[in-house]
Amino acid sequence: MANLWQIGVSWMADEKMERTTDEQPADALQLPENEQNQKTAKEKKPFLGFVGSYNHGVDGKGRMIIPASFREALGDQFAVCPTPDFKAVAIYTLDGWVKRREELEALVKLDARMQVFLDQFSKYSFVECETDAQGRVLLPQKIRSWRLKDVREVDINGATSHIRILPAAVSDEQDKLFDEMFTDPLAFIAQVQRGSN
Repeated sequence: MANLWQIGVSWMADEKMERTTDEQPADALQLPENEQNQKTAKEKKPFLGFVGSYNHGVDGKGRMIIPASFREALGDQFAVCPTPDFKAVAIYTLDGWVKRREELEALVKLDARMQVFLDQFSKYSFVECETDAQGRVLLPQKIRSWRLKDVREVDINGATSHIRILPAAVSDEQDKLFDEMFTDPLAFIAQVQRGSN
């Protein structure tokens, strides 16, 4: 026959088990531990910025594949707009686009002439864009005509805070220009570092 002490310990263990189960989120109860750990690791994956360069085609309807490595960071909806130098097409996360617009708005307060830049940025901004089932985005015709003309081959490259899209031939020219301007990149970097001290 069990004594009162054993009954009390058994009751406390059952009570603790019920309380622990009630406190866990519903999805934690449904996932095995290893799957739950994988889910947590995926959720905590830091955004390292948009990096890398890919060549893709633009079809007759203006659709272009967004590289898979960029799609997850962009989210379900994003913005297509001009790059900071207004010479190419950019794709920003919605948060990144808002930040860029706020930067331009702040510059307008410093110099009224910046209103022209804000207006041009707004004119060629298309928010809440999304990809189709094949991972393609329909580049709005207005910005496509302005910066890509009718090119079929584009370079899609990471620019840390955004994705930059420009004609592949222009990208090749920029690479050559970089090599000509900076024949010794390390010497230039060292010069900049000395100047900042």
